Amino acid sequence: MSRYRIVNKSLLIFIIALVTYVLLFSTSNSFAFLVKDEFPAHNIEKGDCFAQECHSAMTTEKKAYQHKPFEEHKCMSCHLPEMASNNDSVEINQRMICAGCHETVENELSGSLYIHGPINAGDCTSCHNPHQSDVKYLLKESYNKLCDTCHKMDRLFSGAVKHKPVKDGNCGLCHDPHASNYKSRLKDVGANLCISCHEEMVTGMTYEYVHMPLLESGCSDCHDPHSGRDSLRLRSSIDTLCFNCHKEKKNAIEHYDVEHKPAKEGKCIICHSPHFSENKSLLRAQVDDLCYQCHKENREWQSRHFQHGPVVQGNCSACHNPHGSDNAYILRLSFPHKFYSEYEKGKYNLCFLCHKESMVTAEETETVTYFRNGKKNLHTLHVNQKKGRTCRACHDVHASDQEDHIREEFRFGAADIPIYYKKTENGGTCIPGCHIERSYDRINSVDNNRE
Repeated sequence: MSRYRIVNKSLLIFIIALVTYVLLFSTSNSFAFLVKDEFPAHNIEKGDCFAQECHSAMTTEKKAYQHKPFEEHKCMSCHLPEMASNNDSVEINQRMICAGCHETVENELSGSLYIHGPINAGDCTSCHNPHQSDVKYLLKESYNKLCDTCHKMDRLFSGAVKHKPVKDGNCGLCHDPHASNYKSRLKDVGANLCISCHEEMVTGMTYEYVHMPLLESGCSDCHDPHSGRDSLRLRSSIDTLCFNCHKEKKNAIEHYDVEHKPAKEGKCIICHSPHFSENKSLLRAQVDDLCYQCHKENREWQSRHFQHGPVVQGNCSACHNPHGSDNAYILRLSFPHKFYSEYEKGKYNLCFLCHKESMVTAEETETVTYFRNGKKNLHTLHVNQKKGRTCRACHDVHASDQEDHIREEFRFGAADIPIYYKKTENGGTCIPGCHIERSYDRINSVDNNRE
């Protein structure tokens, strides 16, 4: 029984000795002093901190970057006697020590809204090696590895295509590792940050029309700054991205009876620039030039001698809705496309966006139309009846080589019937395939009755 007491007593003494040793010595062979007087006494006794019997291992391998106090063996710059009771004799709030030399960083911190957590906690050495390192800025590891220890970057970098700074492990290119006045400690606000690398965007930011997200919040509304599924790192597929904001357009496009293919397929950027443009609505070019990119055969309208006003202006969208419509040919408003159509109010709403409705309702006039014989309104005669001729029966709605953009021929059943038209000073003569030669004169009316 006494032998067990002796063994237990010996074990207890061993444990106490072991605990005392652990308390007195750190794993890095640095002393933890109990009172500050021990620190200078130890320093005087041992001489240089890097003496063989002390911290010589720290200088065995010289690394690429050395902290200046370490390089000059000025250990007392950071290890303070008054902090002797702390492990490594360093102020617990390391920021107080570091600020003594790194005034620029401290000024940045004191004037910033967002401070990196470790610095705010006074733990500079969580990222920096206080002595030496093979990584620039005395970092313990490369940016990406270092940041990953806290931020678990896999979730941000899950996309197949990584942003070059991410791929290069250069988080500090966009994020200030210490502090910033911008969320996520970005180095600049919005698009200003991106154009520091993407210089090709600089000129475009001065254009008359700039995409609003680019101005308000920067590129990250559409692009993931870390990684994505494609080279543009878009936050969603291109056929749905625009509709995240333009929900009203999506709803309209889905409910139109007549679809415009690019709009229906979400290929908005065929016509619209996603960033900036000198054209209204961020169009990539003038309206007609955009339309002719797909409708190449219609460019020949520009070579015709007489063109409809919107064609002259290059404004196809005056009549056509580029997103879709409930009318044939994606026309903005109703317009009959048959040769004959009984006149009803509302049928020609498209034409009456520019032309007065009285053009086809007034039987006599001296003002609303030039197509009159004396005062008799010949538009009303042709259109406003049960078997009325529609506008396109006589006029090419785009362009013609005959004056008043009268078409050269019209389709009637399976036949193409010619129209010959000659304009005079006060009227004109028409010889269509549907009736014999007829003339009109606004000053001296012509009698077209035949015996």
